[in-house]
Amino acid sequence: MKVGIVADEIDRNFARAVAIGKPLGLSRYEIRSLTTGRFPLCDAEEIREVERVAAREEVVITAISPGLFKYTEDGATFRREMREIYPRAAEWAHRWSLPGLIVFGFHKPGATEANAASIRPSDPPLQVIAWLAETAARAAADGLLLMIEPEPMCYADTGRATAEMICRAGGGPLRINYDPGNVAWLTNRDPIDEFDAVAPLIANVHVKDYRPGPVWLPAGDGIINYRAHFEALRRIRYKGPVSLEPHMEGCAENIRRCKLALEQSWQP
Repeated sequence: MKVGIVADEIDRNFARAVAIGKPLGLSRYEIRSLTTGRFPLCDAEEIREVERVAAREEVVITAISPGLFKYTEDGATFRREMREIYPRAAEWAHRWSLPGLIVFGFHKPGATEANAASIRPSDPPLQVIAWLAETAARAAADGLLLMIEPEPMCYADTGRATAEMICRAGGGPLRINYDPGNVAWLTNRDPIDEFDAVAPLIANVHVKDYRPGPVWLPAGDGIINYRAHFEALRRIRYKGPVSLEPHMEGCAENIRRCKLALEQSWQP
């Protein structure tokens, strides 16, 4: 298991993120937001600088997260994202030899980070499933996976809800970006009980621990039994990326603590 990190959890300036992360043993980075905005709708020269830094420092880009569908509620927004964001993200995914894109499961109307837990679960409308199926067909034609990240504000708010949406949309290239921290944030409990429901679909993993507040913590310091989650990942012989997403100040000491906690929790 090689630990990576979402680069902007250290710094949105990719060179600075690598300058802090590489001495700590982090050579694998996900790209999400840069100094000029969310990837790929940021300055093209800054994206090319990411490429240059990665080559010079001999680090690997393991995933990109363009934010697709996190705030998408209507057809106009869906069409705009598929016209303006998806093609650019797909182009960079191919250029960097990535398996696909991290995306989200469509915004629940009225949901915010503050109130998401109080909104009762609901089945996604048929239109949302149709959008997901359409995007899956586009991704399949492009030879890419779509890894849906559970997010409290979205219909895909838990691992189980995400798996159900994928089933309804016909599967294909749809996968899950496994993130127990996001699900714990919504439910205020460890979501280990849904692992078997999502296991066949896991294609990427994010690691952060949680305590109601919300308070974000290194793995093992909150309510999530990461030893159990990692044992389950070993059981299914998961070999994909495992990336820190600390949601803490990106100083070297915090990143070091999070990396060490992940490695300790990973041990059998």
